[in-house]
Amino acid sequence: MQKGTFRGAMVSSWWEKQNQQPNQLRVLQLLVEKGELTNRDFVDALDIRPSSVSALVQKLEDAGFIERHDSPTDKRVQLIAVTDKGHQFVHTTTRFANDLPSKVFQPLSAQEQSELLRLLSKLNAGIPEDVDFQWPEGKQFDRMRAWAEHFRQGGGRDFPNGFGRGPRGFN
Repeated sequence: MQKGTFRGAMVSSWWEKQNQQPNQLRVLQLLVEKGELTNRDFVDALDIRPSSVSALVQKLEDAGFIERHDSPTDKRVQLIAVTDKGHQFVHTTTRFANDLPSKVFQPLSAQEQSELLRLLSKLNAGIPEDVDFQWPEGKQFDRMRAWAEHFRQGGGRDFPNGFGRGPRGFN
């Protein structure tokens, strides 16, 4: 199991309890990373229909996480910006995601963590070469397809969000 994937699943579970959709968090993250964007930018980045983006943006605006205003250069275009409340939510969610592995593995001793890694590595080694994970098409699954292929080949440590150093040196 990869720490990043486990963390992502836990964050998604927490996010759902906030009555939000995962793409809403991704919209907020894109705004924090890139600044003001248009609906078209989200369609391209998330590889979803324009109507889905409109619904996402409306929900985030209703929640006070974003605000829309006319573009100064093209009155036909609305720019979308993250609010202070949206920034705080992304910060809180990111902190939760980063702290989660330490909290999850805290009950395990160093020896138990090593044993867990050994067992997971054994499971990974048993995956046949010809297993096709069949991730759906679309940009949002590109990282998962790349991760699955890298992990299948025995990777994990040097991959973005791979095992790396974990709690108490868990590798």
